[in-house]
Amino acid sequence: MITFVIRKLQCNSNIPVNEGLSILLPAYNQVCVERVITLKRLCDSIPSLNYEIIVADDGSPDLGAVERNSVINSMANCRFIRKERNEGSAATRNRLAELSQYEWLIFLDCDMDIPDQDFIKKYVDKRIQGCVVNGGLNIGGSMEANRLNLRYLYESREASSHTAEQRNRNPYKSFRSTNFMIQRDLFLSIKFEEKMKRYEDVYFGKVLRQKNIKVLHIDNPVVMNDFESNPDYINKIELDARILSTFSDELKGYSHLLTLANTLRRMPPLYYSVRTWHWAFGKAERSILTGSHPCLKLLNIYRIGYFLSNKQY
Repeated sequence: MITFVIRKLQCNSNIPVNEGLSILLPAYNQVCVERVITLKRLCDSIPSLNYEIIVADDGSPDLGAVERNSVINSMANCRFIRKERNEGSAATRNRLAELSQYEWLIFLDCDMDIPDQDFIKKYVDKRIQGCVVNGGLNIGGSMEANRLNLRYLYESREASSHTAEQRNRNPYKSFRSTNFMIQRDLFLSIKFEEKMKRYEDVYFGKVLRQKNIKVLHIDNPVVMNDFESNPDYINKIELDARILSTFSDELKGYSHLLTLANTLRRMPPLYYSVRTWHWAFGKAERSILTGSHPCLKLLNIYRIGYFLSNKQY
């Protein structure tokens, strides 16, 4: 039985800032205990490091996950808090930053694995005033086990763009919130745009560029080992497309899909051909993509057709 409820987060961005590291993980229907144990062990291995690890549950309906995560409160330098309402990852990350007490923040997604024993040390060694450091992402799993998983196939195809060398070629457009470090005061002067339930990290990268804040990409990746089902992935892609339509002005120049859509709109015959194709074959494409033998080449066709057929765009 869950023995605690936090009804209201007492957030105060004016908390005195101490030298050290705050590791912040938003969670939703996820059990983060093993991740926290790993991070705590890595922090404890660094002499004289002041640190805290805070996990914030974003109003998860899975009370079993909440109950299991509550053990985090028994670990030294670790906290687990639960929000009553689901507000989205942008708002949750903002609340985590407000609750933190140390000068440097590391944001991590709760469902990513930490592969490197020097993961925390690499960040500690890269603390540069006024600079945002992005660690990157690797794709785990095997082709044999995931050859029929659409998310795995897509991420594996894009893996070559995940290296620090590639990301540093377009540092702002390559920024992602999965795994990054930033000074607390700097983050709180910007924050994530809470109106965006997706793409908030893409927009954050745009704001960093507008404010001339340096972004440094390093090879210090977390690893994605969990891949959602094909139907869940297509649902997510459709949600992304609808949100992208809503915030198309804000995200202009920072989305390949939006750039392609704008190009097609300047060529009416092709634009209407794509929309007509989606009207005629979109359901069949979706059936293949959500089925047991998805076609990766079909994904891009479905994505642009769905986006252009969205009434908001």
